[in-house]
Amino acid sequence: MRARPLGSLLRRCADYSLPLCMVCTLAVIVGDLDAARWPARLALVVYLAAQWRRQSRLARGLLLTGLALAFGIAVLHTRPAPLLAHALDRFCFFATFVSALGMLRIAAMRSRLIRESGQALVRQRPTRRYPILALGTGLFGIIVNIGVLSLFGALIKRSNSLRAAGGHEWIRDTRERRMMLAMLRGFALVPLTSPLSITMAVILSNMPALTWFDIAPVALPTGALVFGLGWLFDWLQRPAPSGLAVPEAEAPSLAPFGRFVMLAGAITCTVFGVAAIGGIGLPVAVLIACPLSAFAWLALQRRRLGGGTGVGRAALLLSRHARLIFGANRIEIAVLGGSGFLGALVAPLVDTERLGDLLLASGLHGPAAAVTAMLVVTAFAQIGLNPIVSATLILGVLPDPATIDLHPVVLAAALMSAWALSMLSSPFTAVMLILSGLTGRSTYAITWRWNGAFFLLTTVALSLWLIALGLVMTPAGAPG
Repeated sequence: MRARPLGSLLRRCADYSLPLCMVCTLAVIVGDLDAARWPARLALVVYLAAQWRRQSRLARGLLLTGLALAFGIAVLHTRPAPLLAHALDRFCFFATFVSALGMLRIAAMRSRLIRESGQALVRQRPTRRYPILALGTGLFGIIVNIGVLSLFGALIKRSNSLRAAGGHEWIRDTRERRMMLAMLRGFALVPLTSPLSITMAVILSNMPALTWFDIAPVALPTGALVFGLGWLFDWLQRPAPSGLAVPEAEAPSLAPFGRFVMLAGAITCTVFGVAAIGGIGLPVAVLIACPLSAFAWLALQRRRLGGGTGVGRAALLLSRHARLIFGANRIEIAVLGGSGFLGALVAPLVDTERLGDLLLASGLHGPAAAVTAMLVVTAFAQIGLNPIVSATLILGVLPDPATIDLHPVVLAAALMSAWALSMLSSPFTAVMLILSGLTGRSTYAITWRWNGAFFLLTTVALSLWLIALGLVMTPAGAPG
């Protein structure tokens, strides 16, 4: 048997570098196995090097910035080794988190249930289309993440044909705008409501005194506020009756969506169950429960192909397509992991006590600090800086919120709100790029012409909401 060329073997090793990083990171976090730290770090470096040519400009810039800062610390810091090692460990954690969610997305995009549920949502009657489509997008976003936009967007384009609009282009365009905005605003609910979101992982990993149950009583009403405003705007911007009789197809049954709700609930309960049984934090539980749930889901899909448990076929699928499956997350890994890496390097260099004194002296404390944090993250998103970066850096350098008269939950709600506002307004997000490709309109047209008034009103409403929360919730009641 002829030996494989060296280049082929190296590429195969690179294909499995991310799974190795995930396994070793879990061994460190769950099994307290320090010997696995360096294999995880080296596997991550191999993965990033292998994916470098396919990275976006933002991802490359972020990685190069982190590398330059790491080099500066290595040269100038008195004890650089512990700081750099901790930063690499943070990178490994976020890479593992993104990959765990990415495995769920792979299983979901191959599921017939997902397609049937999506078709049921986008073909509802106009009177209930917005709430069903917005809530459905938010729920799908928990499992499918950003893939829900491509899935629902394609279904919307297919169902909203010129023939379905009675041959009237303006009716077709109006329907498309309303459904796309419902989808966009629904997806913006994910950082406010999902316990499995990247937003929650960033906040909980940087604010370890908080848990999901501390944040949920504030985050869920915040999501309800955004949802209610979106529904109101959709109703106010509905087209006036024209007298044109355009027959509406009968709305399909929501039974497939009901089955998906049960599936999403089962996966979420599995995450909470792993956290409770293992006595671990929610972000760590995601690392365990989501890959297991995704593999079980894939196995059930493979089982339909001819008997058996489907486990072998699912394992073969992951093995054969490792390069595509794990390479698909490269931008998210670079951006999220890179921002965590930067935050871990910057935070120890900041005199947090001095910073707290400066904030108090400037008058920027209490609810005003929360609103400012939200506006800063949202403003940076307008020039292309991902909220992952700005929120991570704010959490890394900001002192204990209690020292500036701010409850930690209010700060968490402010950053989650900023994440949602950035999705609604930034022309540079992946969300807007997907919608632009689906509609054929520029990202600026979608953000400001279609959604600008809603964004501005929502910003004002969330600012007032944060001020009210800051006045009601005092730092003395902070958890931990």
